Amino acid sequence: MEYRRFGRTGLNMPVLTCGGMRYQQSWKDLEAGQKIDTKGQANLEATIHRALELGINHIETARGYGTSEYQLGQVLPALPRERIIVQTKIGPQESEEAFLETFDTSLRNLQLGAVDLLGIHGINTHEILDRVLHGGTLAACRKLQERGLVRHIGFSTHGPTDVILAAIQTDEFSYVNLHWFYFDQLKWPAVAAASEHDMGVFIISPSEKGGKLFDPPAKLVRLCRPL
Repeated sequence: MEYRRFGRTGLNMPVLTCGGMRYQQSWKDLEAGQKIDTKGQANLEATIHRALELGINHIETARGYGTSEYQLGQVLPALPRERIIVQTKIGPQESEEAFLETFDTSLRNLQLGAVDLLGIHGINTHEILDRVLHGGTLAACRKLQERGLVRHIGFSTHGPTDVILAAIQTDEFSYVNLHWFYFDQLKWPAVAAASEHDMGVFIISPSEKGGKLFDPPAKLVRLCRPL
């Protein structure tokens, strides 16, 4: 595996990571009496262990990914903590208290004492950015850092380039999860700006949302021949 300095976090990030959106049995939390399917859970755990064998030590999930955090929490505590970089994401909340309560759920699900990376999930509009900065979400994140429960704060986005640039220019975030693809380079100014601000850049779904390169359309195959 190859690694890169992840901006001002100083973390040594693998160039390929374990995105956890599909590490879930359900898009909703378990209800009373529900159980995790043993076959699915065994597959998840085998995937995590194999990833670590290959040097892929960054494991990413989110509160919005249903049972993903909970299922990862069945395996993460058994792994050498110093070897893994754990990231979860939480959407903006209406108050500082609501965000802290939601984070408590995430940490309880993951069964860890702290997370390395906490992303504010979905800064997609200027209105959401304003709410993050002034509505209690960012203040809650700083408290979590002060308590040693979170090392670095970043954000994820599916928003337009101008929104991403505005968030980067606040200098409140140490990294960003964003879309940038070979066939859609409109967000390159945001990647460049993040670099100028010494932020880590995490590219979301480069081979799926980036054109499904694992199952390319006939036109792409034809245009790229003989590659």
